[in-house]
Amino acid sequence: MKILASIFLSLLCLPFVDLSAQTNINVLSYNLLNFPEGLPLNRQDTLRKIVNFVQPDLFLLQELKNSLGLSLALDACSDLEGNYTAAQWWSQQSNFGTDFPLQQSIIFNSDMFGLVEQDFILTSVRDINYFKLYLKTDDLESGADTTYLTVFVTHLKAGSGSSEQQQRAAMVQNFINALPALSDNQLAIFAGDFNVYNSNEEAYQMLLSPDNAIVFEDPINAPGTWSSSAYPFKQILTQSTRSSTIYNDGAGGGIDDRFDFILASQDILSGTEALTYVEDSYHALGNNGTCYNQSITSCNVNNDVPFDIIRALYFMSDHLPVVMQLQSESNIQVTEAKKQTVTVASAPSGIFISTTELVDFNLYDISGRLISTFQNQHGGYIELMSFPIGSYFVVGQSKSGITFNAPVTLLK
Repeated sequence: MKILASIFLSLLCLPFVDLSAQTNINVLSYNLLNFPEGLPLNRQDTLRKIVNFVQPDLFLLQELKNSLGLSLALDACSDLEGNYTAAQWWSQQSNFGTDFPLQQSIIFNSDMFGLVEQDFILTSVRDINYFKLYLKTDDLESGADTTYLTVFVTHLKAGSGSSEQQQRAAMVQNFINALPALSDNQLAIFAGDFNVYNSNEEAYQMLLSPDNAIVFEDPINAPGTWSSSAYPFKQILTQSTRSSTIYNDGAGGGIDDRFDFILASQDILSGTEALTYVEDSYHALGNNGTCYNQSITSCNVNNDVPFDIIRALYFMSDHLPVVMQLQSESNIQVTEAKKQTVTVASAPSGIFISTTELVDFNLYDISGRLISTFQNQHGGYIELMSFPIGSYFVVGQSKSGITFNAPVTLLK
């Protein structure tokens, strides 16, 4: 048996760059539709087109099926300026043992942000994920207070029935109950696929309650029955990008629901804090309001999003991404990082892993199914003779959090 393996080199070494004061931070929240298992397969190149267009500094992801999905989403950010890092992968802990686990995570520009901690809030359906980031501003060196941003990413229960509405409310209640222990920082966002149909739904109203330990608001403040044909602001709707189901995956029906949100805390929206919302920056990418109940590709007239990106949105997911901008009042400096490398190379009947530090990695088949796990490899030969002929992905994470992936093909 012979191995062909591509070489993936991860270099975390950047020249010193001084970004202008009041740096804008692009935020992208996106339901990736069972990624990477959803159809069509190999959508990471489609995702790359969208990511390159948006240029996110903070990427909030929903519907990840496994760590390969997170790794491929991180690889889709590899053309962006700056150095990008994914949070540590954790499998779904809520409703453990479900036949259809889904997870949320984040990818961030680590020249702008550092990750202090991450955790999850248990619910009866799936996790609500928590990440505490700090801004790498140049005034940190002068002893100024650190600017923290708390990020929550969720995927609430789908369905329009009263039972599903109650489950969404119960998930949000778990979140609200956990907030007092996490509310030391009032600069926060709560984002994801809410699956709510109108602004009167209990889960949505609970999220906006002024009694919460962190008070969140909807940046666009556009209440109503979003699923109604009479709703006037159709440009904010986010599902479905397809008039009919494609590849028997995802939802059809065209653009007629607002399921996807980014809520921001009052402190961010006040415009008086170290991190603020950029007015009118929030929108559903690609939707100019002219394709109600149609595919997103019908929103191609007088659209400031190029048609190749609109087409990519159609094939990538049945949801549209939501984007907005934040602004830091402080200058963000990018300092040179220590160079770290991970190399995956061919070897007789196996692969050779060479790293500058200890690394754990998984072997996945092309459908994203976990085949094997290898731990604490510092470099050396891994024998793969026992695995069937075919294509695989090696996905790893170093002890310092560097994530990498490399395709591997086993041939006779």
